[in-house]
Amino acid sequence: MKSGLQKSIAAWIEGGRKVGFLLLLVAGSAILGFLIAWPLWLFATSARQAYTITVLSLAGAGVVFLVVRAAQRRRRAVRDAGKPPRTFLSGLLTALMVVVGIAGVYLAAALIVRGLWIIGAAVIAVWGGLLWLIGRARGAAKNRKVRPVPAENRGE
Repeated sequence: MKSGLQKSIAAWIEGGRKVGFLLLLVAGSAILGFLIAWPLWLFATSARQAYTITVLSLAGAGVVFLVVRAAQRRRRAVRDAGKPPRTFLSGLLTALMVVVGIAGVYLAAALIVRGLWIIGAAVIAVWGGLLWLIGRARGAAKNRKVRPVPAENRGE
């Protein structure tokens, strides 16, 4: 009987530890979120134009950073003989996919916020189909490499 009571108490203690850890995790996340969001909210409400310029500048710098990093990695990467080289058309279609995707998300969000749910759902479907078609065209635009050594079919 004593071991059963000890097991029961141990189970309650373990459950209490798990609940306490979960509460500590939620409280820590809330405090961290508040410490990040509150100064940004103050900046956004007190100096709207400066906040807008700052956020757009940081976003632009992030895009430039990603483009430069991708270009550097592409130069440093060892050419894999099995991979076909990317064509200009493939890169152009990729950029078109990004622009169409961003425009579609913006348009759908604007329509849904204005309460035009049916039109917003239709826009999402049309933009999804358009992105799918552009993705298919991009896949077709990539060069296909011919095998360096053709298959040898000798019956000997």
